[in-house]
Amino acid sequence: MKKNVLLCVAGGTPAIITETLWALQAKGERIDEVRVITTLEGRDKILTGKINGRGAADESLLDPEQGQFFKFRRDYPAAESIKFDANCLYLLTKNKTGVPNPRDDDKDRLTDILTDGDNEKAAHQICEIVRELAVDENIRIHASIAGGRKTMSLYLMTAMQLFGRNDDAMSHVLVSKEVEFGAPKFFYKTPTPEPILDPQGKPKPKVDGSVLTTNDVQIFLADIPFIRLRGIGSDLLNQKVESYGEIVRQAQENLERFNLMINLASGNIKVGNRQVVLSGTDFFVYVMFAWLRKHKRSSETGLQLKQISLSDFDQICRLISRSRGREEGHEEFHLLREDALQNLNYWLYRQKLPTLTDEEILVMVKKTIGDSISTIKGVLKKASIQSEFIIININLSNTNPEKNKRKKEPMYGLQVEPERIMFV
Repeated sequence: MKKNVLLCVAGGTPAIITETLWALQAKGERIDEVRVITTLEGRDKILTGKINGRGAADESLLDPEQGQFFKFRRDYPAAESIKFDANCLYLLTKNKTGVPNPRDDDKDRLTDILTDGDNEKAAHQICEIVRELAVDENIRIHASIAGGRKTMSLYLMTAMQLFGRNDDAMSHVLVSKEVEFGAPKFFYKTPTPEPILDPQGKPKPKVDGSVLTTNDVQIFLADIPFIRLRGIGSDLLNQKVESYGEIVRQAQENLERFNLMINLASGNIKVGNRQVVLSGTDFFVYVMFAWLRKHKRSSETGLQLKQISLSDFDQICRLISRSRGREEGHEEFHLLREDALQNLNYWLYRQKLPTLTDEEILVMVKKTIGDSISTIKGVLKKASIQSEFIIININLSNTNPEKNKRKKEPMYGLQVEPERIMFV
């Protein structure tokens, strides 16, 4: 069974932690451990209830006698097993590399997050914290983005998008306006009603003059759906990166690399920031298989060369020639030599040389296209372009269980999704 970790960012209002715990418990969700990303001031508030001498022990979470977390566990025995202590705090440091170390000296900690430099350091460390948790298959993360500086919440959301898995979750907790401001000692809805106290420690009145109690307060937990970039191939999970900016740059490249851009006029093939230029027969062959995939004439299992109709072939000739200023069908296509052109399509070859046998035609077409595919493969691999953008014989790929059946007719194709192919 996975360990459910509530991961929060918190500053001067740690009540969001117990409010979230209460809301999750009300929904029947189990939390086994709480971990909190915070600063020196946030730590002081969590441990003592005070920042710079202002506050009280009953505004803390972990004061041994008056801490609200311990009170929550007494009020709700089902929460008794939740682990949360001073060792569960990630204290952001002035050193922006890696996960904060509990053994770091306080002089190396961030007191607050105010400057651009503070934000850059916090961003990187928050991403590293989430990344480290996400590589542990025995942990399920529930991230709360309600507390701390707004930038901390944004960085936590970004980190969850980069590294979050399908069963991880994210939420934001809200309380009704009666206690949103001016009720520093409200931390959760108690089993039996208790008066809500104002900053001076006096019971807050309702409009009708009666005392406002915890029973009058509402706690809302908004589940936040988020895009999981890890799910579409983010390769950042197993590598440490030295800055938040680099993480964002690599993530953006990961996103862009999943789109194939073909410049028909120049012969440029671009995937993310990687690109090659193909010419002549090689470019025609690549465009042909990309067009067939784009228009779903070819599936993930590819297609036989005899399945590329003369109509398909004509459309590809027109597509390329139109981009270069003069639309031409297969009969007048001048961008390839006549013999090369007929060798690229079974039906055109058959039309030009009707006396040849079916086997003779296929041998020539397969050789011409096979040689071109081999050249294209070498060029794309040299540019480190991913395998789904390389034309392959599906029957010989490692994913085909019948790959050793040598007599099977070749099934060529691209395995990239059709919507990721773009002609410009």
